[in-house]
Amino acid sequence: MDNLFPENLYHSYIVEGDPETTSLDLRKFLEERGEVEVQSPDVLFQMYDSFTMTDSQKIKQWHSESGITDGKRICIIGTKFINREAERTLLKIIEEPAVNTHFFLVVPNALVLLDTIRSRTHTIKINNLPKDSPLGYPKGQSFGYNEEEVKKFISLSPKDRIDFITKIIKKHKDLESSGRLRFVAIQLINEIEKNIFEKFKLNKNDKNNQFVLQELQKNREYLNSPGCSVKMILEHLALVI
Repeated sequence: MDNLFPENLYHSYIVEGDPETTSLDLRKFLEERGEVEVQSPDVLFQMYDSFTMTDSQKIKQWHSESGITDGKRICIIGTKFINREAERTLLKIIEEPAVNTHFFLVVPNALVLLDTIRSRTHTIKINNLPKDSPLGYPKGQSFGYNEEEVKKFISLSPKDRIDFITKIIKKHKDLESSGRLRFVAIQLINEIEKNIFEKFKLNKNDKNNQFVLQELQKNREYLNSPGCSVKMILEHLALVI
């Protein structure tokens, strides 16, 4: 990591990587480099499946308080999903960072964050996402990041795509509104989008591909809003792609 971060840290970073392992590695790196003492009380280290408005208020409260030591204050947040209200709270903190305070937001994909957050932070790509797909598809349905598997899903009939989505939802039946399921859905949308965009580049006048790309983007935004039904969004996309 040493070559990814300058000697003088910027006040806020987005770090693309696995929210759990990357967050732990990042804390260890900052301690070993001497940015903070080991187990410093001025390090706020939080990991979430879903980062909510309530969580962001806790970060805001921490940010408003004085440090315990004379050293740097570090906030590391690892999360699979973050909703828009929570992002807006973080944005206000990032826009007016406290002196000697540094924020690190660790997420799988920076592109799901608000443009205003990305424009005010430095993005670091760790590229250490787990090799196993986080999608957790049923046995016999190894749908993941492989291009051929994405093509196979898209080529299914609408009914078969709906059945496939139903299995995903069933696997996460106790997590309908969880960040974990939203993370799964966003990863699926991102991979479909890559495939459709390649087709769009070959024929930019294809109205159908234009429509699908717009729907993917729109529904990814919906997934970042609290209260939306992940099941309805995925079923809608299964019909329009």
